[in-house]
Amino acid sequence: MKRLALATLLLSVNGIMLLYYAYALSSPVYLTFALLSLLLAYGVGLENRTAIKVALIYAAAEFFFALLFLMAGNVFSAVDAAVSFFILHDIMGYIKEVAGEEETEDVD
Repeated sequence: MKRLALATLLLSVNGIMLLYYAYALSSPVYLTFALLSLLLAYGVGLENRTAIKVALIYAAAEFFFALLFLMAGNVFSAVDAAVSFFILHDIMGYIKEVAGEEETEDVD
């Protein structure tokens, strides 16, 4: 299985959900974050290191705010929190795998 396939898929799903919110609410802010999410999905799919770092920070902030909204009573934020959690999990697993590969290269 290709590395970061789940993160790429979930960032794309997140971008599509935000596009729906942008259309339903006529909000340019949702449109901006939807485009950012889709752009990050493309960069993460290519395994660009900068895009991976930005996606990690973006998903962590989104996860934090989704948890806050969930605690405030917005039940629909559970989907957003779950998507962000799985993005974080996939990227952290990738970083662990790449760090392990670089460590073994340094030993040789």
